[in-house]
Parts: sequence; structure tokens; C-alpha cells
Amino acid sequence: MVAAEPHPLYNRVALPRYLRGQVRREKVFMRTKEDYEAKGIEVHFETWATEVDPSAKVVRTNRSQELSYDALLVATGGKPKPAPWTGIEELRQVYGFQTIDDTDVIIERSDESERVLVMGGSFIGYELAEGVSYRKKAQVTWIMRGPWFLRYVLDAEGGQLCRQLGEAQGVEFICSDEVARFSRCNGRFQAETQNGRKVEFDVLTYGVGLDYYVEPVAGAGAELDKGIKTDAKLKTSLPDVYAAGDIAVFFDLMVQRHNQMGTWDNAEAHGKVAAHNMAGAEEDFFDVPTYTTTMFGSTLAVMGVTPDVQPGLDSVRSYSFEEKFFRKLFFKDDHLVGGIMIGPPKGRKKLIEIMRARQPITRPHEELLDPANLKD
Repeated sequence: MVAAEPHPLYNRVALPRYLRGQVRREKVFMRTKEDYEAKGIEVHFETWATEVDPSAKVVRTNRSQELSYDALLVATGGKPKPAPWTGIEELRQVYGFQTIDDTDVIIERSDESERVLVMGGSFIGYELAEGVSYRKKAQVTWIMRGPWFLRYVLDAEGGQLCRQLGEAQGVEFICSDEVARFSRCNGRFQAETQNGRKVEFDVLTYGVGLDYYVEPVAGAGAELDKGIKTDAKLKTSLPDVYAAGDIAVFFDLMVQRHNQMGTWDNAEAHGKVAAHNMAGAEEDFFDVPTYTTTMFGSTLAVMGVTPDVQPGLDSVRSYSFEEKFFRKLFFKDDHLVGGIMIGPPKGRKKLIEIMRARQPITRPHEELLDPANLKD
């Protein structure tokens, strides 16, 4: 195993809880180096592949190694895109949020600051805003270009509920705006937006997507589409080379098209199917990815396929600002393929079962919004 990080396996899903202070650092880790040794797994930490030679069946690394293989799994994911804003190079404290080392630094810097600026309307932006504000050390301002959080998945009412919950936790929202320039002001940093808002801050954190690490297989001629394209068995276009996790643009049997998922459970499920197939099986991958986290004191749950990865889905929804819940379900050709919930995730497991069954929905789609209609 070639691993770019210096650490053994840890749970990235637990990083938001670690950021909030709800879990100790040591509890984030899932393996020790001794665990790998006990299983006969040789791990090269702080090492990454630079080239794959499919004819020689060799992987070359940044440490001038040549590692031979019979079957190869590429699960390289990506790195946070560089902060794209003009003048960002003038700021000293700018942090993405991907690794446990990132989290350590954000905790330390935000706890000693008066104000933290969060930029980006994605899950990462949300986890930063929610996590730092939960610590109750720094004031948080969250700037996003879209009119609300997850603008391609939620609608105006879902975005309004998120804002309502966030403002109750003390987060300042600046939506439909973006930073035009950065400067220094009163010994601190200042962001000036295109709409003329000025925000002083000490630390900037952001999430604007990933740059996928495809370089080792790109030179070998692998078929690419942002990530590495695979079939339903997670095979790439290169012989005996498989891809899994964020990097894999896999043929998704749920929607009958290629898809790319960035969730932990999707990566774990990919790994199992890829491992079986690398050992000689011929399994198709099919699963319903899920993502559940806190939402400013409430709960956010996402299941299956959503319009950010599959535009044009049909949908139904229900919501209540007073009861603080929002539900929206997504359909393709009368098949339930995805959903998003804010508030108590009642009925979530049953909805996932319906998605896994891949059977057409013959009753009115709105009935699935009521958990009482989901009981066996």
C-alpha cells in the first residue's frame, strides 16, 4: 500500500465531530501501524505514485521505487483546489479542510481568533461553519456565491431552514456574493465583497472542491472524466487496474450512467467490490451512498443520487420552518434514487431499502415524504 499521508487509517467522517470538540483526537484513528503488520500489509507512508506502467505492471513512486503488481487499485482521491480568490496570497492563515492535520491547525488557529471567515457553499464550507461556530470561541461569517447552501440540491426553502438554524447558532451568512479583494485593516485581514460588504477576520477556511490525482494513470492512457472512468465492476480501461472512492467515475447501475461520489461509505463499498474483483470475482457495484451529519443542532441526511451529480431528476418535498424540518426526494423514471432531509431522519432506512430494491414507484410520490407511510 502506497499512502501519501504520514498517518495510519483514520475516519475522515469523524473530522467534523473532532472539529466541534465532540470526539478526542485519538478516537478518530481506526488502525495502527501494528495492525497493518499483523495482517501482512506493507505500507509506504508519505509516498505517492508518480507513474503507472501497465505493460511492465509497475508503479513508480516519488521515492524512486518500482513496485510490481498483478492487480492495482487506484484510490488516490484528490487535494482541495487552491483558493481561487485574487489577493489570497497576501493572507497568512488560509486553510482547506480535508485531513486530520488540517483539522488540528484549524482548531488551534480558530480558538485563538476573534473571527473566522468561511468561504464556499459546499458540504466542506458547511462543516467548517458549523464546526467552528459550535466551539463558541470565534465569530463565524460564511460567504457563498450561491443563494443558499447546497444550491443544486436544496431549494430556497431548504436553504432558508439551513440559514435559520445557522443564525440561531451565531453564524453570519452572506449569500449570492463573493469576495472581490482582500486587504489589511486594523492589524487584521479584511474581505470586501462584490456587493460592497466588508468583513474583518483573522483566519480564512474554505471548500471549493477537489483536484483529482489522476496523473499516475493519465500518462498510461487511462480513460479520464475528471476522475478515472470505470465500468460497473470498477475496472478502468487499463488491464488489471481498478479505481475506487472519490477518484472513480463508475458506471452507476442506479441511474444507468457514469457517476462520481465523494462519501465515505461509497468509498468503503467500492473498496470491497474492487478487492473481490482484483482477486478474481466478477461483481458489479451497486449501493446507495449515504451521508449523515449534524446541522447546527439538528440533523442533515443525504441518500443516493442528487441533482448536483444527476441533473434533471423529478422531485417532491415537504417542509416546516416552525417544526424545523425539510424533506426532498428525487426520482428517475419513477424510481426513487435519492433524498435529502433536515431534521429528524425518520424513515431514512426504509427509503434506502426502496432505493436498493430498484422497483418503480406506482403510488403517488408524495406519499413517501410521510414516515408513517413507510412502515412495513
